[in-house]
Amino acid sequence: MNRRLAMLLTVVALLAFNTSCGKKDRVRYHVSGAVTFKGQPVPVGSIQFLPDASKGNAGPSAFAAIKNGRYDTRVDGVGTIGGSHVVTIDAFDGQNLDADVLPNGKPLARGFRKSFDLATSGDTTLDIELAQ
Repeated sequence: MNRRLAMLLTVVALLAFNTSCGKKDRVRYHVSGAVTFKGQPVPVGSIQFLPDASKGNAGPSAFAAIKNGRYDTRVDGVGTIGGSHVVTIDAFDGQNLDADVLPNGKPLARGFRKSFDLATSGDTTLDIELAQ
């Protein structure tokens, strides 16, 4: 895992930890699935699940790393609380010709955002095709 992605995941994990401190822990569920761009697997990226307060959902966020078109909060991340979420994705081509400038390669999609309703009990699968 490169430095920038590791730093991003660390920051998200700390934010998730801080938003849950002092509150009763909620059950977290794992989310996994595929992420594609123009029908092809996204080589590398990150996915975040932010509870959608506009739809009455509140709690800690969740995240996972995207590798070879797949993500799994059980493997590289933290699970969700379920319910309505805004999902954000940063996707890259993985071609790090200049590792210091573009360690994940060129961006395919940065700041992709879409609302999804996730299962409120049990693990779930969510496949996402990124809009062009």
